[in-house]
Amino acid sequence: MTGTMGELIIVALAFLLIHVVPSSFLRGKLVSILGENGYMAGFSLVSLILLVWMVIAYRAVPSGDMLWDAGNAGRYLGALLMLIASILFVGGITSPNPTAIGAGKLIDRESAFEGINAITRHPMMWSFALWSLTHVINNGDVAAIIFFGTFGVLALAGTMLIDAKKARQLKDGWGRFKSRTSNIPFAAILQGQAKLSIKPLWWRVLFGIVLYAGLFHFHSLVFGVSPAPY
Repeated sequence: MTGTMGELIIVALAFLLIHVVPSSFLRGKLVSILGENGYMAGFSLVSLILLVWMVIAYRAVPSGDMLWDAGNAGRYLGALLMLIASILFVGGITSPNPTAIGAGKLIDRESAFEGINAITRHPMMWSFALWSLTHVINNGDVAAIIFFGTFGVLALAGTMLIDAKKARQLKDGWGRFKSRTSNIPFAAILQGQAKLSIKPLWWRVLFGIVLYAGLFHFHSLVFGVSPAPY
């Protein structure tokens, strides 16, 4: 079965399913058996194994039927989406956010409602979703859609799974946080629930642009494909 579309589909589904565990009742059962550290170590190891397996399976499988070719339009759109994704990624890893693992104590801090969190309470997940969408648009073959689409499905589902888990963990604090933020980017700002604050954002936007420039410049060197319009 190695090098087949079936293998890629199976490992992609396994990768999706393993990431449902942290937000399900299974997490509590596994923690009671393995302990918190044992659970985290086991989950990380299995996730890494499945990720590596999925990359290997994608590289080995024939591309399959080409469903579309977005051409230059797709590349220009992808360039814009990746710029936004890079800014969200930098904002996500540098901003205090109660949705992060072990960061529930930040729920009552005003900084939790500012900057990138005012745009979306899941900046990291949306950065992955936009990265996935960019590559699905510009790789219209079946194998690429399965591979890159898996990360997009996981990222978008992850925003809802995280919301449900945090609602259980943080109770009333989560209700207050949710009322002043939004999952969908800019929704809370447009609805008047959040205010866009430039001070905590500007340097994150700058570093996001730098990250984007680096990804764009080195993409062909690392992955053998140029993202530039042709």
